[in-house]
Amino acid sequence: MIKSQDIVDTHVDDEAENDDYDVWGLSHCNDKVETRKENEGYESFEDFNSEHINGKTFDTQEVAYEFYNQYAFLNGFGTRKHNAHKIMAIGAIFRRQFVCNKQGFKKLDDKRLSRNEKRRRDLRTGCEAMMQVTLSKKLRVWVVDKFQDVHNHPLTTTPSKVIKHRSHSKYHRKNVCKSLVAELNNEGLKPSQITRVVNVMKPSEEADVTPRQCSSIICVERRK
Repeated sequence: MIKSQDIVDTHVDDEAENDDYDVWGLSHCNDKVETRKENEGYESFEDFNSEHINGKTFDTQEVAYEFYNQYAFLNGFGTRKHNAHKIMAIGAIFRRQFVCNKQGFKKLDDKRLSRNEKRRRDLRTGCEAMMQVTLSKKLRVWVVDKFQDVHNHPLTTTPSKVIKHRSHSKYHRKNVCKSLVAELNNEGLKPSQITRVVNVMKPSEEADVTPRQCSSIICVERRK
C-alpha cells in the first residue's frame, strides 16, 4: 500500500494528493475513456473539444503534453510543464500537470540572479488554466483527471503570433539550426546578420528565429 509519506511533489508549491491510491483506479474519472496511441495523430477538431478532454487517456505523459500543447496552439496560448508528483520510494512519477505559460508569477528571491542583474518584465498573470494527468495502475495509461480552461488574460488570435510562444517555437532548439548558427558565427557574422540568414534558410512553416535566440546558441557553443 502506498503511504502519504512515500509521495513527494517535485515543486512543493502543491502538495501531492493521495487517496490510497484511488488515482491508481481513477474511480472519480469519467467511465468513458478514449485511448490514444503514441503514433496516432489528432485528425479531428473534436479531439480538442474542451468538453471531451476530461477522461482522455494517453500512453505516456509526453504524449499527453504534446496533446495539450497542440490544444493550446489551436486556442491561442503557450504551455509549460509544471508539477510532477512522485512516489518517493521508487522515484516514479504518477501525476503531472501542464499549465498555461502565464501561470503563477516569477519568484522575486531567485538566488541565481545577482543584485545588479536587470530583471526581465514578468509577463505572467497567475492564470489557472491547466491539464492534469494521473497514471492509472489498473488501465496502465495516463488519464486526464483535472482540466481547467478559463484564462485571466487575452488569448492570441492569429497563428503567426501563436507560434511565437516558446512551447510552439521550436526551430531554434533544433540541431540543424544550432549547427547553422555556429557555422555562421565562425565565419565572423554578427548575431543580427546570422538571424537574417537563418530566417531566409529555415522552413517556411517554422517561426522566425530572434537575435536573442541566436546569441544564446552562440554563448552555449562557446562554453563547450
